Amino acid sequence: MKKINMFSPAKRFYNVDSRTVDLPGTDLNLMGCTLGPGEESQPHNHFEDELFIFTAGHGVVKTVQETLEVRAGDAVHCQRFEPHTLRNLSDQHPLTFHSLYWDAGRSNAPAAAPVVDTLIYATPPTPNGDLHLGHLSGPYIAGDVLKRVLGNTGARVFYGSGRDDNQTYVVTCATKEGIGPGACADHYAQAIRETWQGYGIDMDVFITPDTQGEYADFVHHYLQRLHEQDVIYAKDTPVFVDDAGNALHEAFIHGGCPHCGESSDGNACEACGQPNQCTDLTQPRVKRDGHQPRLKIETRLFFRLSAFADELLKYIQTANMPAHVYQLCHTMLRQGLPDICISHRSDWGIRHRLPSVQDQVIYVWFEMAFGYLWGASDLPVDGSDRFARAEQCYSGAMDVVHCYGFDNAYYHTLLFPAIYLALGLTPPRHHIVNELLDLDGSKFSTSRRHLIWGREFLAEAGSDYARMALMLTRPEGVRTNFTVDEISEQLNDLFAQKLNGLIQRLDQCIARHGGSVPEPGAWLSDQKTYHEELCQWMDGYRQAASIQSFSPRRMAEQVAHVIHRASRFSAAQEHLLKSSAQPLSNHARTALALQAMTLRWLAYATYPLMPGISQQLSEWLNLPGLERDDVLAGSFFAGGHTLASRPPVKLHSVSAQALARLMPGHV
Repeated sequence: MKKINMFSPAKRFYNVDSRTVDLPGTDLNLMGCTLGPGEESQPHNHFEDELFIFTAGHGVVKTVQETLEVRAGDAVHCQRFEPHTLRNLSDQHPLTFHSLYWDAGRSNAPAAAPVVDTLIYATPPTPNGDLHLGHLSGPYIAGDVLKRVLGNTGARVFYGSGRDDNQTYVVTCATKEGIGPGACADHYAQAIRETWQGYGIDMDVFITPDTQGEYADFVHHYLQRLHEQDVIYAKDTPVFVDDAGNALHEAFIHGGCPHCGESSDGNACEACGQPNQCTDLTQPRVKRDGHQPRLKIETRLFFRLSAFADELLKYIQTANMPAHVYQLCHTMLRQGLPDICISHRSDWGIRHRLPSVQDQVIYVWFEMAFGYLWGASDLPVDGSDRFARAEQCYSGAMDVVHCYGFDNAYYHTLLFPAIYLALGLTPPRHHIVNELLDLDGSKFSTSRRHLIWGREFLAEAGSDYARMALMLTRPEGVRTNFTVDEISEQLNDLFAQKLNGLIQRLDQCIARHGGSVPEPGAWLSDQKTYHEELCQWMDGYRQAASIQSFSPRRMAEQVAHVIHRASRFSAAQEHLLKSSAQPLSNHARTALALQAMTLRWLAYATYPLMPGISQQLSEWLNLPGLERDDVLAGSFFAGGHTLASRPPVKLHSVSAQALARLMPGHV
């Protein structure tokens, strides 16, 4: 026997005094915990499931979805990776409890995620050109994949983007092409929408900004509210101007980033993601003529981002975001958040209506926070007017997901959340972020014409292959490289050879042996191994398709793993199936049943990635419709299930030579 005091001595974890207790011979861990009067634990999550058993006091346990009040005798279970905090509601007495935690891992079948209506946004592209593969590998296909995944749950899912007309890059493009900015924006916005359509990307919400109509009034409504709360203020500051006195920001000014030293335009650095004041760029030059800019003092408006540091620190602990983005936020918070200039003297954009700056326009990235609300106001949700509907979507009742590239990270994780918090709204819970995609080892560049246009790649590869190619090379977490030689070889090997071969062998075997899919019979060791591996890949796909750990690249990789492994398994099982003698042996029945189950799962798993191929497989397998249940999709067919009488799916090859002709510099 051994006696211990559960509550002393203690160490401090997440602001909770905790005493660890060893439980030898078990997979369980136990701690005695005390939370002081009026205190709150730090927001956190971990890979273990955790059970809190309260022994004294009065408090609350908060997760993203709910808040539970607790007293002595209550117990609360938090699932692994579920963000949570505890707060002591008493200002006199401690809250004491036991924490029992364990690694659930695969020990339990995954619980069905709650069905939650979801709004997904992909950053509206700047209409200064059509989309190249670098753009498409980022937010746009990924958002469509997520919409299809979540749609399988029965939830209402809305996917939106728009056209970012008020960017200064529209002005520089229009000047270069000798047309007006409005005509430039209209032309390329239409081209972008056509490219999305070709890739099977269907938007439920499309934000079209204007500078004087209802959209502008909507933006000014929220600007006025923020001004009345004193989170917007005017200040005299130095501004760069060119020789003609034109104010310089964003696309009009260029220099070295004051934070990382890399080449940067005004207002924000694409390389490190941090904002700048334009006047703090090193070796600044006017973009148009290369001259050195002059300084001038002007009155401009600023948003008090610095005032929200404490709230934003809590927000980044609970919001779902990748490591690189979290580190950017952490770095900026540690350095001290800057206030952000939200007005620039320009003829292009939405003109300010606040006093002293009516000759200036709203900073376009500040405007976008309200653009997202504007798009949400078009959704079929409760609310008597646009403002009520927008605020309902960002109230916390709906999951909001923002998809974007790392160069836009600080806007989405610090600036926009601060604006929404100031307005009493709930910032997005999920951030789906991509890094840069290189082409043959160098960054995609429109100005250098080092790119492959999305619609040209689509014309050669087709929608399904194009989507899969870009998800297999999607730059998640790290920068990745795209080469046409590697991707054409990969697509042809996966689909024209291996998946085609799997389909043809199954079709021929079933035709030879009674015309229907059998139930599994006896199992050989290699069949058991294959089934175990298949279940692991299905589980990996399920995790990658979860909104908490969403990764379309890993989804695509799991599909590729299954096709590779199934092709080898199918070829090896031919030894059991060569004879047309009836009946099938018990082991041969298992071989056929496993292959049919694999194709059934592939029909399900390819739907978000390659919807056309998914439909072809579903029709050939004689499924009543698209599989929406991942458990059912990974199950055996009932014995006697017949395939469609139509010829089996035939997947085409991609011409490596045709794709090579798309490369820059090809003659």
